[in-house]
Amino acid sequence: MTRRALSEDRRLRFAVLAMLYAAQGIPDAMVLIVFPAFLAARGVAPAGIGTFLAIAMLPNAAKLIIGPTVDRWAYLMMGRRKPWIMAGELGIATSFGALALLPDPVAQLPLFTAGAFCITLATAVQDVATDATAMDLIPPHEQGRANGVMWGSKTVGTAAFATLGALILTYGGFSAMVAAALAILLAVFFVVALVRERPGERLLPWTRGNAAQHANNIRPESVREIARQLFGALREKGAMRLIGLSLVIGMLLGLAGAMAPVMMVQKFSWSPGDYAQLRGTLKLVSGLAGMAIGGWLIDQVGHRTMLLLSLGGIAAANLALALAFTPAVATAYLIVFECLLVFAFITFFAATMQQCSRAIAATQFSFTMVCGNLTMAAGARLLGPLMALGGVPAVTVMLCCTALAGVALFALIPSRTAKPAAVTP
Repeated sequence: MTRRALSEDRRLRFAVLAMLYAAQGIPDAMVLIVFPAFLAARGVAPAGIGTFLAIAMLPNAAKLIIGPTVDRWAYLMMGRRKPWIMAGELGIATSFGALALLPDPVAQLPLFTAGAFCITLATAVQDVATDATAMDLIPPHEQGRANGVMWGSKTVGTAAFATLGALILTYGGFSAMVAAALAILLAVFFVVALVRERPGERLLPWTRGNAAQHANNIRPESVREIARQLFGALREKGAMRLIGLSLVIGMLLGLAGAMAPVMMVQKFSWSPGDYAQLRGTLKLVSGLAGMAIGGWLIDQVGHRTMLLLSLGGIAAANLALALAFTPAVATAYLIVFECLLVFAFITFFAATMQQCSRAIAATQFSFTMVCGNLTMAAGARLLGPLMALGGVPAVTVMLCCTALAGVALFALIPSRTAKPAAVTP
């Protein structure tokens, strides 16, 4: 148990936020990598995998409700966001525990899909609260470096559990894999319980402490006030462009994520374990690169240049795969795509956090993110029709066009994507 608070201790703040983002990588690895590979290996059709992913990702749309809820209501004695983070973490762990009870997930595909849906819903709560905590507590001059650490940690967490999950699935089975996820998430839950957002707050409801005055000062008085501030913030040009970028990145992630296991497992006959380990390794390498140099590069070249380079590279990679569809090119494609997507995400997150108002950080950030979550689900759902139209090359042409739309969007804006959010003393 520590008496230090996240608001006052930079090292503790970075360490706890990195842990929380790494923990978000566990449900991401399972729902977006391991589960689809598992279904592909068991013979589920591409349309079925796409439907599974589309339904599993739908709860991200609930961030439109979760954001205002987290901004408006809080048990301030324990901090403005901490109780919501703990609730989300416990919900993810409980959902994994329920999946461990399924004897045959493929034979019980509706229940399996419902379990993945619940995992994503609880992850959305944890995600919104963690993002809002970062915007509340990280000073603007630290946000570029902090986003490199946070998104890099999430990518590393995804990579580590994609690899670990694949190994446990191979040698221990499905139930053992989800039980391992449950154990790690519960450990994170207990760590969060032992830190404070601000000095003087309670660690747990029954311990001593008081609400921080700063948290009281910036909390909106009503949902109507949140809506008023949100609509005012969204009228700014920078906010609208970031929403457009969210739509682009969501489509790239959803469609490419659904295509990859079908391409490698069904088209090129990889085992689900080999595929998951490759994706895990790629996420680990790209995550470490993002942590090491992502924030620094943003500070050096600016948001606009980073986004143009990242999205332009993604477009080129998809065009190359469309023209030369071979196992070697497909593997190289996954390497390039994963690395460039991490840099695009880090830049997008840094720009969006700067754009958001502190008072409605959860709401504005969630609104921007949920636009991408909706196109992520739509992208996954498009896999079946596009595969029927022209196979993997048709999918990659769509991905290329989507990335080029993002390039066109950001080629027309000034070099500074967003203004720093105002700091409330």
